[in-house]
Amino acid sequence: MKLTFFALVLGAVSASALAAPSYEAQCQALAAKPYPAAHHGSTPGACPPVDLYYGIGTPADPVQARQCALASKSDDQPFREDRGVLMMIYANGQGVARDFTLARKAACEAGGAVAEVSMRLEHLAQMEAGKAKGPIDVCDHATSGYMGGWCAKKSNDLKEQKQGAGFAKLIAPWSAAQKQAFAKLEGRANDFFELRSTEEVDLSGTARAAFSIKEEARQRDDFRASVAAFENGVLPRDSDAEFARLDARLNAVYKQLRALPKSEYGAIGFDGIQRTQRSWLAYRDAWVAFGKVKYPRVAPNAWRAYFTRKRIAMLEKLAKEIT
Repeated sequence: MKLTFFALVLGAVSASALAAPSYEAQCQALAAKPYPAAHHGSTPGACPPVDLYYGIGTPADPVQARQCALASKSDDQPFREDRGVLMMIYANGQGVARDFTLARKAACEAGGAVAEVSMRLEHLAQMEAGKAKGPIDVCDHATSGYMGGWCAKKSNDLKEQKQGAGFAKLIAPWSAAQKQAFAKLEGRANDFFELRSTEEVDLSGTARAAFSIKEEARQRDDFRASVAAFENGVLPRDSDAEFARLDARLNAVYKQLRALPKSEYGAIGFDGIQRTQRSWLAYRDAWVAFGKVKYPRVAPNAWRAYFTRKRIAMLEKLAKEIT
């Protein structure tokens, strides 16, 4: 599935697709056209059309997704995701006969940035004329920060679903005590990942939601990769002396950040870095506690060295970005 978040896609769109009168005229002409009564169902409007369409937390079901979307009354967002689902269903012919007129109507009702709606309408016209291949996705033409965040979350939800299932299989053979210790570690990990993705990422731009989601996903991927490596026997082996060296380096970078004038930070403040650092220390300690249960042969300072090295890389990169 192709996800395009930013205005780079604008160069691929014809000038006519971006013309406001053409966009408005198409939408006005379709406003009064009803969706067929036979396409509605008894599904309550509270059901999640996006989850049902993509198969997030539930098996994908385009028929039920269509019925949920048609029953939905949500219209208070910059982008109406229920109508976005309808556009994809009708354009792609999923669970219903392909109907480009209804797809265009849904694209208009979905709203969003003018460029996004215009490009979706242009894409639909090209598909209908046989000049563009499908399937079409609402994220193919995302240009706004809002839509970029929406698409990033949806993409991450799908990835998490797939990776989470694989990770569950990895830890399934562990003992009850090991799983209990890991649950505590995961709690600390989630706290740190959330702070890292909000307090140490520049969230001043319109694409802030996408940036935050991307960083949290990066941290979670690294966490799972570390567990997988440990399960394959690639365990930390650093000495006490190496940990002492790394700890001193970490403190030096942290002091460098604290010494910066507030004007240097921009949208990132030292108070946020400090909160994140405290959460990270709790996270590192949780690894030591978990290691005692799951990998008792690994020395506590070997765990500290392993994760201190990762934290140094984060703070050094942050220091370069804000100075």
